Amino acid sequence: MKKPLPKICLDARLYGPTHTGIGRYVKNLVLALPQQPQFKDYSWSCLVYENLKNEIEKDTNSQYEIIPTSITHYSLQEQLKLPILLNSHHFDLVHFTHFNKPLLYQHPSIITIHDLIKHFYRGKGTTTRSPLLYWPKYLGYRFLVNQNINQAAHIIVPSAFWKKYLVNNFHLSPSKITVTHEAVDPQFLPPPKETVSLPKNYLLYTGNLYPHKNIKVIFKALQLLPDLSLKIISKPSPFSEKIKREAQTLKVDHQIEFLGFVPDREFKKLYQNALALVHPSFMEGFSLTGLEAMALNCPVISSNTSCLPEIYQDSVLYFNPRSPQDLSKKIKKLLENPSLRQKLIKKGHQQLTQYSWEKTAKETLQAYQKVLSPSL
Repeated sequence: MKKPLPKICLDARLYGPTHTGIGRYVKNLVLALPQQPQFKDYSWSCLVYENLKNEIEKDTNSQYEIIPTSITHYSLQEQLKLPILLNSHHFDLVHFTHFNKPLLYQHPSIITIHDLIKHFYRGKGTTTRSPLLYWPKYLGYRFLVNQNINQAAHIIVPSAFWKKYLVNNFHLSPSKITVTHEAVDPQFLPPPKETVSLPKNYLLYTGNLYPHKNIKVIFKALQLLPDLSLKIISKPSPFSEKIKREAQTLKVDHQIEFLGFVPDREFKKLYQNALALVHPSFMEGFSLTGLEAMALNCPVISSNTSCLPEIYQDSVLYFNPRSPQDLSKKIKKLLENPSLRQKLIKKGHQQLTQYSWEKTAKETLQAYQKVLSPSL
């Protein structure tokens, strides 16, 4: 009698770009795994929201068994009902693609820790909730993350920066953690010999508006650069109004345009015509934002903190994220030296070649094999 294939399930509820960077990670991993030769050695399932079922079946050519559910992430149902659903399928391994593994699910599992930024940035300035609601939720998050880090059979992180942090602060063996760098969505990759547009007089910022994103430093740099403007691509959130008020306080609101959520198909011209993308964050998990800009012929000016030098290497201009003067200096350098902009675009294209979802999928599958066959 033929031995049944090991059963692997991916939690793909956060599939797609509406879930920002995590959604892109989940989608591209789900699409890349079937291209691996060893894919056929396993039986594969995806846990998805019911409204995503048809989309994922179409995207993957039905190479996964789809398990639809209405159990939402970060909910009490996730903790209580999801283990029952997963146990009914008798999986050999479940990959929770975010930190939110249910505590009651005790079978072999892998979690992806995209970052632990909330361990560093917490309290009144990071939330719009009342303290009575915020602190119980925050403490629950800390407990859940810490328990899952210790209980998971294996952990995937997107950068060596976070592997080092987990090893040093959670006293984990390095062998328990796999670094899988992420990559640009293939739709953004530049065609060969694409022409480079002459820039217009605006900068770009893309991302959410949480305090650790440090967008205020761009506002302060704009005070020193009155002829420049800033376009912000960010889905409206409770922080949007706060950021708009800060722009008014600093008297740069007339230089700023809030574009809201911009569909992927409209990215290209916005990026190509920008002087640069500014990435001012104090801390990131991996940060696809700058790589997407590079793919769209837009140079990057990045803060020099956390994992960003690891990911971008020498393909960007770095600045001290606590210094608007340093940021202003780097922007002026780009304004005054068109050949530098061309050089950074070329370096950006070279940097992109270091990353691919095929490589991410290969390294992820190796992590699965470590758990399923620890003797190998």
